[in-house]
Amino acid sequence: MAHLKKNTRGAVPGLAVHFERKTDHHTNKEIDVSKTYLNQDLMADGSDMLSRFNERLNDVYCMKRDDVKALATWIVTLPEELSEAPHDQQSAFFEATSNFLNDHYGQENAVAAVVHYDETTPHLHYAFVPVVFDDKKSRYKVSAKEVLTRHDLQTFTDDLDQHLKKELPFYEQGVLNNKTLPFENVAEIKKYNDQFNALKNELADVEENIRAKQAVLKITDQALMEVDLAEKQIDDFKQALSKNLFGKTVLKPDDLDRFKSVLATMKKATLQSNHETEELKQTLSQVKAQLADVQVNYQDLKETHQALQKRQREQQQMDYAMRDLLKNDYGVNSMKTSDVNARYVLYKLDHEELTKNKKTANSWLKALMIAREDPDTKISPTRLDRGIEQVKALINRIIELTRDLFKGPSL
Repeated sequence: MAHLKKNTRGAVPGLAVHFERKTDHHTNKEIDVSKTYLNQDLMADGSDMLSRFNERLNDVYCMKRDDVKALATWIVTLPEELSEAPHDQQSAFFEATSNFLNDHYGQENAVAAVVHYDETTPHLHYAFVPVVFDDKKSRYKVSAKEVLTRHDLQTFTDDLDQHLKKELPFYEQGVLNNKTLPFENVAEIKKYNDQFNALKNELADVEENIRAKQAVLKITDQALMEVDLAEKQIDDFKQALSKNLFGKTVLKPDDLDRFKSVLATMKKATLQSNHETEELKQTLSQVKAQLADVQVNYQDLKETHQALQKRQREQQQMDYAMRDLLKNDYGVNSMKTSDVNARYVLYKLDHEELTKNKKTANSWLKALMIAREDPDTKISPTRLDRGIEQVKALINRIIELTRDLFKGPSL
């Protein structure tokens, strides 16, 4: 939902152009300029991002080095559960998020807070100068390392989540989300996302390889043209040799031998170039065939990825419905992780979805044991005891099957 990036001074003008939509010629193809009017500038004070950035830098100390991270930017994306929410709720979400960031990093350090509604998913771009007080020199200074500590980044999401739940009555992202209720296989989605990104990188490498080989072919064609030109010049020279002046040859005979040698060398170079060109053309054909296969795989994986995204959206809708049911019909506002893990195992056992992996079975047993030892668990102890016995029996079966497999047939 949130992504942080540290930027140098040199990157700020380009970021300002993107944040404030100062051009209609966007390299990002996801931008729909017909919706740009919907974007919101939450710092509409008559100034602009670049001016605010320069003004803040003038007020604090910043080392004069090109690699200094003088600007930090957060991208906070609208949660999936609010994708169908009314515009005023979406806007309230971004305003509450911006207020949290102002409090967190100091409103005096903020230089931009822009909401983009003209891309695929609405999101907030928040930019600020990371400033701390230098006790030794009694002055404020720019230091991304001291502001954006590991602890701050680890707690950021939870802190933001708690703030939003407090400020927005309709926001429930942290109450019972997919981190606590196993309504979707997040690991599977991540696996396909990783494969999808890896394949995109592989495709880019193949295309770059093709461009390089095409460049070599172009250079080879140029070399062949130069060889042809040299041969023509030598032919002209041979014609000149046949001309006499008062019955005598204009040039000496050894000059002719010398140019014949040059001609032989150029022809050899021509043959070599032709041979290399044919090899390159064959390589290019092979690469194009490989590229076609990669593109087919790319398209298949892309369709699989889209299907998974659709499935994820459907499961998130079910997740929201279940959370609403638990909260409003049964008064359950939270659920312990240990109970969730145990219920997941019990579901597998009740539906006979048994694992054949000993490691997985042991993790099931551990989840049930943890819940059984918890005095505050909401699961019936007898149900947990029954589940523990079932998993122990399952582990014994897996051990027996493994022993028989390695024992082999009897003689």
